[in-house]
Amino acid sequence: MPITTQNTAISPIAMIFSFNDNFVLRALESLTQEELWRSPNAHTNPLLWVAGHIVQTRATVLQMLGEQAETGWGHLFDRGAKIVDAKQYPSGAEVARVMNEISHLLHSKLASLHDGQLNQPSSLPIPGLKTLTDELAFFALHDSYHVGQLAYIRKGLGYPALAG
Repeated sequence: MPITTQNTAISPIAMIFSFNDNFVLRALESLTQEELWRSPNAHTNPLLWVAGHIVQTRATVLQMLGEQAETGWGHLFDRGAKIVDAKQYPSGAEVARVMNEISHLLHSKLASLHDGQLNQPSSLPIPGLKTLTDELAFFALHDSYHVGQLAYIRKGLGYPALAG
């Protein structure tokens, strides 16, 4: 879906998030609860956790942009969070529902950003990030990194590829 933005610099970043919307939602489709929680090995996260982490991070991006955005999941999907009992997590359908809500808010916010906002200094202590535009590009990369994980895990469960 083409994204109309006020600034051409944000347009490709918004497009990456838009492409990833579809991949995340398709990754969750048709999986059983057991499949959502099956990890490729003892050292990796299950598909549901990765999808939840993407949604949680998008909510964090919205908060960083001054928007009220909550998943209602607390810290379950935070970077480095230890996985606890599966019963404490939302279902795949709930992750997809919240993904749709958060994504709609994110796309609206990205479309409204203007040069003055996008050129503000970066607030993240990540080397190389100088502006808010850089931060948003970083989060689009983060999103895509985890979409790749979703594709790999899903394919490992015997489902067709998400792309290609």
